[in-house]
Amino acid sequence: MNDLEEALRRTLAGAAGQAPHAPITLTGTVETRYRRRRNRTRAALAAAAVVALVGGATFALKGGTPRAMPATPPTGTLPPPIEKVWPRAIHDIPARLPDGHAFRPYQFIDERTLLVTPEYETKLPDAVYAYDVRTGATRKITDLPDGTALYPDGLVAGGGRVMWWTVPGNGRGQLWSAPLSGGPPHLVASLPMDDGGVDAMAVVGEQIVFSVQEGGVFTVPFRGGTVKPVKGGGDSHLLPWPWIGRPGMASADGEPMFGTIRNVKTGETDTAFTRPGDEMVRCDRDICVGWTARGAFTRLRDGSHERPDPCAERPQLVTPGRFCPELVRGRGPAREILHDRKTGRSAVMGNARSSMLGIVPNMGQKLMFYTVQGRMRVVDLTKIP
Repeated sequence: MNDLEEALRRTLAGAAGQAPHAPITLTGTVETRYRRRRNRTRAALAAAAVVALVGGATFALKGGTPRAMPATPPTGTLPPPIEKVWPRAIHDIPARLPDGHAFRPYQFIDERTLLVTPEYETKLPDAVYAYDVRTGATRKITDLPDGTALYPDGLVAGGGRVMWWTVPGNGRGQLWSAPLSGGPPHLVASLPMDDGGVDAMAVVGEQIVFSVQEGGVFTVPFRGGTVKPVKGGGDSHLLPWPWIGRPGMASADGEPMFGTIRNVKTGETDTAFTRPGDEMVRCDRDICVGWTARGAFTRLRDGSHERPDPCAERPQLVTPGRFCPELVRGRGPAREILHDRKTGRSAVMGNARSSMLGIVPNMGQKLMFYTVQGRMRVVDLTKIP
């Protein structure tokens, strides 16, 4: 398997991680809704994630039907390197921890400290570490209990603590917390579960706010207590707080993903602009992507700043987000280009022979990471103006 194939494998694995071994749902209506929508969710994920490179052309599953797209033509002028375009966002660090293990970064705890877990070939991560990007020093924050399920954005830090969810395999899902300063993990809540999963978590004051993949936004004190549904959030998903929205990946009948969002604090609502002929529209808090007969587009939720989506050939088409990668093929080595859908700026990340891309594919994109010439490059997306 070459590096490009490995990059695709990691991307597909990330998409699969959005439908983990077993979900956290609550009871009653959530479980009923889940069973009704599960198949649509899986179909949407499959259609979103599967992209095959055949004979230089890309075939993307559109509405469950393969749709051929032309290969990216040779590019005469590439954008500047990413370290020239967004230098404050770049951290070049060793690709392994001091003990020799590979690792996965999740988010920055502060200006210089990454929240990471080790990666093993045959088992799930067993601990959470703080990694200093300037010195390479590591500090164990806490051990992870057996049965922890860690997928994209499975760890969230805030309020001086780190939170995650687990699937111990006993019919219950669990939320855990530990102090960032170090200490044993604390079981915050134990919940009935089905097989959907937690799709987003955040820290708001002293509460964990989370949503489940099949719909429903909830809160629980991170020191433990009662899980409570957010008013009016029974069929919604968590976006950057205080926004929640619907429908999620299980959207049906052509309804845009996160077409309607609501500010929990103010009651303000926002409905994404669409026009006749739009298909597979996927939105987040700010940006939508989708298809028309003319090809893929990206635009702001209000319909402004519409332009062709530069990342239409990649599985990330269905992850709206502000940032997306494009693989440019032509004369010489293929190049990975990072596009800012909001501003239209772009930068070369590296060539496809030497870079393996890892994206945190959630609605609150904060990091990208990839390897170049044996080192890991972490892109802190929060530092891009």
